[in-house]
Amino acid sequence: MLWRRKKEKWALVLMGGGARGLTHIGILDIFHQQRVIPDLIVGTSMGAIVGGLYSYGFSPEKLKTIADQLSFSEYLFPLPFSRVLKTRPKTLIDFLLIEAYKNRLIKKMGLNQPDKIEEFFQQLIGEANIEDLPLPFACNAVDLLTGQEIIFSKGNLAKAIRASMSLPFIFEPVNWNGHLLVDGGLINNAPVKIAWQLGATKTVLVDIHRPLAIIPPENISNIFQLLQRVMETMSYHLHQDKIEEADYILRVDVPYDSLDFSQIASIIEIGRKAAQKNLNQIKKALHL
Repeated sequence: MLWRRKKEKWALVLMGGGARGLTHIGILDIFHQQRVIPDLIVGTSMGAIVGGLYSYGFSPEKLKTIADQLSFSEYLFPLPFSRVLKTRPKTLIDFLLIEAYKNRLIKKMGLNQPDKIEEFFQQLIGEANIEDLPLPFACNAVDLLTGQEIIFSKGNLAKAIRASMSLPFIFEPVNWNGHLLVDGGLINNAPVKIAWQLGATKTVLVDIHRPLAIIPPENISNIFQLLQRVMETMSYHLHQDKIEEADYILRVDVPYDSLDFSQIASIIEIGRKAAQKNLNQIKKALHL
């Protein structure tokens, strides 16, 4: 990966978060307008989608159009699941267990047909390789066979994005060079260290992770709610230390569920406002 020759090389790190991650588009929109262009983008899951496509050359305006095309299309979710998400976006665990009970998932590793989403990205970017992008980019995934983090800083961009966003149970894992890959956010949703490893001297992390709210006992009254709370608690504590590694943390409060793609314009606008509000401080932190 080649860097432009300059003393400071700063990286923009984009977390995953499903629909909430679309706020990255709004942030990039302000940065793009103000010519605050990173030397490197590192993303995971939705951050890998937005960051990878921006690094390829799509403008933030084009990314908004792509986001509209992507949400609830045949490339993301089968039709019955799309209906569930549109009406009750927090019923993921319930839906998966019902489908498994009906024997629809017993012999599958995901709701989504594995070739559909990759086909979508290939239509957008063809066979582009990460090392040939005009803006350096990297993303991560997790190898289920070894438990290790896999870093994509070269190779096929569509395949890398597909691996980084492979949310378990929704998307089938990606078979790649002897690895079985799923969503990088599973173990590292704030991949700041990857940016350091690739030569960044400054990092800006967009933190869209929700604080762990205190809830009343009645909110955990069945096994499904228990499982969801366990996952939320594990995720929060797993990523908290990683978040603090960044030089500047741009915290964005996105009051929507990760599966709620019904408010795309609002989520993007939240990102724009957050970037505009923090722009001067970010420039100061980066010595721009």
